[in-house]
Amino acid sequence: MMRTSFAFLALLASTASAFQFMKNWKLPSRSKANAEKLVQERFGDKKLVVLAGADSELGQKTVKSLLDTGDYHVVGGVSCEENLGSCLKNDDFTPLLCNMDSFQSVREFCKEVEDFRLGKSLDRLVCYAPTSVEDQLKWSQDGHEHIMQSKFLSPFLMTGLLLDSLEASFDARLTLVCDEGSDAKIADLKDLSGFEGKFEKPVTMADGATEFNADKAKEDAKLCQKLLTHFLHEKYHKLNHVSFSNFQVNSEKNDGLFHVIHDQKGAQKSGISWTTEGEKLVEFKNAAKAYDLDTAYKLFHLSQKLTDAQWPQVKVVNSPCPTLKVIGAVTKGKVKKQELKRMRELGRPGISEPEVIKPTKRQKVIAFADKAVSFVAKNTVGRVAKVATSKMLGEFPEEALQGSFDEISDTDIRELEAEIFAQITKEEVAKEKIDPKKKLVVITGASSGLGRKTALALLRTGDYHVIGAVRDLDKMEAVAELDGFDLENFTPMYCEMNSFESVREFCKNVDELRGDKPLDRLICNAGVYQPSLRLAKWSKDGHEQTMQINFLSHFLIISLLMNGMAKSDDPRVTMVGSVTGNDNTVGGGGVYPIADLHDLDGFKAGFKKPVEMADGYGFIGAKAYKDSKLCLMILGNFLHAKYHESTGIAFSTMYPGCIAESPLFREKRTWFRKFFPLFMKFITGGFVGEHEAGQRLFQVMHDPRCKKSGVYWSWNGGPREGRGAEALEKGGQISGGGGAGGGWNSIFENDQSGKVLNIDTGFKLFEYATKITDANWPNAVPEIETTVDSSKVIDVVDMDGASVIQTNKNATVAA
Repeated sequence: MMRTSFAFLALLASTASAFQFMKNWKLPSRSKANAEKLVQERFGDKKLVVLAGADSELGQKTVKSLLDTGDYHVVGGVSCEENLGSCLKNDDFTPLLCNMDSFQSVREFCKEVEDFRLGKSLDRLVCYAPTSVEDQLKWSQDGHEHIMQSKFLSPFLMTGLLLDSLEASFDARLTLVCDEGSDAKIADLKDLSGFEGKFEKPVTMADGATEFNADKAKEDAKLCQKLLTHFLHEKYHKLNHVSFSNFQVNSEKNDGLFHVIHDQKGAQKSGISWTTEGEKLVEFKNAAKAYDLDTAYKLFHLSQKLTDAQWPQVKVVNSPCPTLKVIGAVTKGKVKKQELKRMRELGRPGISEPEVIKPTKRQKVIAFADKAVSFVAKNTVGRVAKVATSKMLGEFPEEALQGSFDEISDTDIRELEAEIFAQITKEEVAKEKIDPKKKLVVITGASSGLGRKTALALLRTGDYHVIGAVRDLDKMEAVAELDGFDLENFTPMYCEMNSFESVREFCKNVDELRGDKPLDRLICNAGVYQPSLRLAKWSKDGHEQTMQINFLSHFLIISLLMNGMAKSDDPRVTMVGSVTGNDNTVGGGGVYPIADLHDLDGFKAGFKKPVEMADGYGFIGAKAYKDSKLCLMILGNFLHAKYHESTGIAFSTMYPGCIAESPLFREKRTWFRKFFPLFMKFITGGFVGEHEAGQRLFQVMHDPRCKKSGVYWSWNGGPREGRGAEALEKGGQISGGGGAGGGWNSIFENDQSGKVLNIDTGFKLFEYATKITDANWPNAVPEIETTVDSSKVIDVVDMDGASVIQTNKNATVAA
């Protein structure tokens, strides 16, 4: 029977694939061939550069250096018609009028660029408006203060109009050029009240002031450029692969800007600030206010209104995987139909009633006939099929229907309180025995599955003291003894993830236990999966249970423990994600229900009973789990964007592979628990044993390569690599027992879906979850000094040889 099913699925997949091929195939377009010929005639194999401010001293020098390489065709924005005639004469240089004091001129320039490029991808966009010598107040043609419009608002508009043109390039770079400043400390946008109005007379400054200060206006514009660079990097880079950077001019006599545009080693990084130090191109850290994500987000949206800029939507990343494409073609319609049915029939409990549709007479007749046929089918063929299925596959476990995550009775709670009191006494003793040389780790869900194996791996190194957050101390004690935990360096602590009060108490106990010792690692692992649950179950705080345990409680834990990580030399927070939350994969995008938060209306409404789901619609157990994992993965990216630069904490998510034998699947039928591991191991190659999965999570915590922030870690490999049936530790190398990846060196930074990378959703999620949990998040940590030693310099690039050096003794840091 199973062979027949697999054969049928294979036939269906091949048919769908062939159909898609036939549907998309067509003869080459003659007009397309002509367009490609015109592009080749105009540009050859040269890269296309757009450089605003090409008639300035720096612009002319940079254009000449680019043309001397023979690798570029440059479209130069020239500030006035008089300068068009005096521009450099070269077949690879095309000057166009672009007055940065006028939005209309910028729009016309961008339209001319679009017409001129003939569909060729844009490879570089450089936005520059040279500083005026005069310090007097001037107004732009649009009625805005001249410095802010020419240096920030017009480049903002230009970037929005041309960003889509960069996407097809294999090495697309966008650079905002800042002038050399006088005093970075005077830059202060405050609450951007000037932008909240129309930024017109008499308002002269971004902070709403009417008294003009030329030096502050320049520094404010420079700060806006750096905030925009940071925001665009976080919003777009992983989706369109455009590299965003800014360059601060120290001297117009060197070739610094040319190297930012041309250099192949250093300057193609994204989210970077560059300047020059003598003849060196220096990558440096900005002051903390240049990484303020909240201000950057507000600046972006207010600038959109001021300039009426239409920025491209965040693109959905489509997987190149042919299997997913076939599955998507087959299931897309069904998924859409199921989602509409869920939304209409289940409604939005606590928000709105199910949608009331007034059918026509014809629709009533069809509906009656459908109900009659369905009734007959259900009580004949359906009943026979149900009996046959139960006989062949077995009944659903009772715990699957009722929920395997049992609530604790009041009697048990009193007993637990006594155990916790005894445990706290042990912790007082433990405080004295924590080795100050060992790194301190907190891991949730340490008593079983992935958490259990990860804690064991950490303890075996001898480098860590592990605090395990568990809800059953007796079970944890038995597991620790059975697995041979190093009890001198392991402290179990009670934490009921189903209760915010318990989470707060746990974090308080952690802080008391560690004293002045910093927390080095935080692993958000605990989770519950209840796919067969028919009705939502509620936490002690009145929230849907799966979302609270998997996401909301971890959200609260991070907010409470983050300050304790500030003094660590290598602080890391990782969240265990899932392929099911990433819909650009087969597991996440090909199996209904699909993780989708929609507009987070359930969270917006407070997510209290009777609101069952994050999107506000009716409850589905499997979707609750997938949505919770999607939330964790969005949170990992958001915390990276908001806090990494100011705190140094590396925020990441990871997927260890499908742990098909995990207790996570305890609610599935017996046949599923028996055959699913075999299917994942030998058919899909996605199987990972608990031990190997634990080694992977351990690697994210231990491997120096995993210090990187904002990453979704995964592992390469396949079942045909001939690895053994069990994971083995050999000198730090891991050889896996199944398909979803191999050894220590098979780790890689995986792609994330458009939903996961959507920073606008991240802002909403953070705001709503903060209100639901009453979390108190720390502010951005202290300003970075404006003069730093060599340790603050990230890279130095020799301009002549473009070689990367690691230190420089006299680098400066700008705001």
